[in-house]
Amino acid sequence: MFFAKLAQQNIRKNKQAFVPFILSMIFLAALNTLMLLVANDPGLAKLRGAEAITQLFGFGSVVILIFSVIFATYTGNILNKQRKKEFGLYNVLGLGKRELYKLNFFENLFSLVVTLVAGLLTGVIFSRLAYLIIKKLLGVGNEFSFSIQPTILLSVVIIIVGLYLWLYLISVISIFKSDPIELLHAKQKGEKEPKANWLLAIVGVVALVWGYWIALTIQSPVSAIMNFFTAVLLVVVGTYLLFMAGSIVILKLLRKNEKYYYNVKHFIPVSGMIYRMKQNAVGLASICVLSTMVLVTVATTAGLFFGSNDQVNQNFPREIMISSRSPLNEVKKAATDYAAKENVKLTDLQEVKSTQPLLFTTENNGLKVSNRIEFTTKKIDKAVDVTLMCLADYQQATGSKLALKSKNDILLYTTDSKYQGQILNLSGTKFNVTEQLNEDAVSALGNLSTTPVPLYLVIVKDQSQIDSLLNKWYSTKEMVSYKDPAYQFNFNFSLKNEAKRKAFIRGLSKALAASGQSGYVFEAKDSYRESIKLFDGGFFFIGIILGTAFLLATALIIYYKQVSEGMDDREQFVILQKVGMDDQEVKRVIHSQIMMVFAFPLIMALIHVAFAFPLIKKMLILFGITNWQLFLLVTIVVALIFSILYYIVYQLTARVYYRLVER
Repeated sequence: MFFAKLAQQNIRKNKQAFVPFILSMIFLAALNTLMLLVANDPGLAKLRGAEAITQLFGFGSVVILIFSVIFATYTGNILNKQRKKEFGLYNVLGLGKRELYKLNFFENLFSLVVTLVAGLLTGVIFSRLAYLIIKKLLGVGNEFSFSIQPTILLSVVIIIVGLYLWLYLISVISIFKSDPIELLHAKQKGEKEPKANWLLAIVGVVALVWGYWIALTIQSPVSAIMNFFTAVLLVVVGTYLLFMAGSIVILKLLRKNEKYYYNVKHFIPVSGMIYRMKQNAVGLASICVLSTMVLVTVATTAGLFFGSNDQVNQNFPREIMISSRSPLNEVKKAATDYAAKENVKLTDLQEVKSTQPLLFTTENNGLKVSNRIEFTTKKIDKAVDVTLMCLADYQQATGSKLALKSKNDILLYTTDSKYQGQILNLSGTKFNVTEQLNEDAVSALGNLSTTPVPLYLVIVKDQSQIDSLLNKWYSTKEMVSYKDPAYQFNFNFSLKNEAKRKAFIRGLSKALAASGQSGYVFEAKDSYRESIKLFDGGFFFIGIILGTAFLLATALIIYYKQVSEGMDDREQFVILQKVGMDDQEVKRVIHSQIMMVFAFPLIMALIHVAFAFPLIKKMLILFGITNWQLFLLVTIVVALIFSILYYIVYQLTARVYYRLVER
């Protein structure tokens, strides 16, 4: 009982260290409760596209669990570091290491009880709110309803108990490795002036520039996905090395600048940062990386969510789109007959005929025909899709009046930014590009710009040219399927009531199935919009949850840093006041120092996001988001909101620093 009472007394008297730690653990318990309740809700299985949304929420739960382990380890280490002197004093007063283990055990036990009670209660309350938000984001009904599952709560208890056991093990190892004198004087041990490590600084710059270069030079969305994690790894490594080595190099260069250094505003902050940058650098780099994660996560998921309407409209120029590799005569008749039977008017009927997308690779002298069987991912940066269409079919589908004079002339639409010139070479056959079409000229054909590789839509004079080229390119039996044309039959219908629209789409699908024609693909704009809203809404929710988690981690790291800095700096500023520095000068120096320290991670995070923008923009094309202006606006808004929150956190935590220093 002695150790239990002593543990309670320690927690009460050492609130400045224990309260942030326990609050962070409560947050982790609530976060895991929320995510697991949502991810395992029975109503998810009843939703359209249930498998995808369940996997998405399951992935979010795993990410939160990994984050919980990392974040709990960080906060536990900070707590142990702040209490080294206390443990050393107990050791000197007669408590051996075994007694310290028992004391630490009861402290963890009491913290665990508070964490479980408050964390589970908070998690359940916020889960209720989260359900309302998810229902709004996903546009679902009562099939997705809030329910408390005892097995999920038990899972959270196991996770939190596991985290506390892990933290207790870390504490035991820390106490076992230390000696009383080291513990007692741990905080009084000064930092030696670190050397300016030019090699690490240069490696950091190279890694950062390399990561930026990958982000800026990626051409295709598929390459963006494949190289994303490489770029992220390089930027993270570069960030840590720049903060650890580059910052010391910069500070020492500032010290050599006598006009700058020998100034009351700069002298103390620069000299102080040089001596403590070794321990500050990792914390500041972590703040920068976490800030970047918040910005990228929330901006990307918000861009997907708010761009969903554009995504639907671009992919579906008509409300019903039917495609096949054979003429759609029976389907067309069945659709018109069913609409007449239901007294529904079909409008904007459109028939489109073209080749299927044909795989080519870019060469020095043009485009070379390839095939998907022998194609490897090493060639992905050179891959393009070529679709051929005769002029008559293009005019019929779009209503265009454009004409071609000879068989050597073509109209061209391409999403390949690298294409320049008036000649297009298709595997040895050269064409004169009489006009390069813009996106409006092909919008009636669907959203052609969402292909994962650059697209070339080639309009030739007549169908015989297409047949001749296909016979030339695909002469073997293995490639005969590439000659199959692609047919489309698209139209709108006149119903406005949502229930009637759904009923008509269901009935139309059944009527087409009974037409006797097979091998077609039936797609409805309403169904696509529903599935997109479900996926993008779920993705946005995950982004909000992860962004909140990363933001709290950032805030807590800033808080711990302000506390540790304040405790380290208190005696130094007392000495400065004794030698003549007044309160106003002290406050001005403090403000200058912490502004310099905490503005740098935010500025670097914003720079990281700016360079990541082209890479993320390419990746979003795979999700059908081509409106980069909207994504840019969303990114700017998210960056502004985060900067405001960051400033608020900085101001609140700076007060703790001021109070510690001015005691």
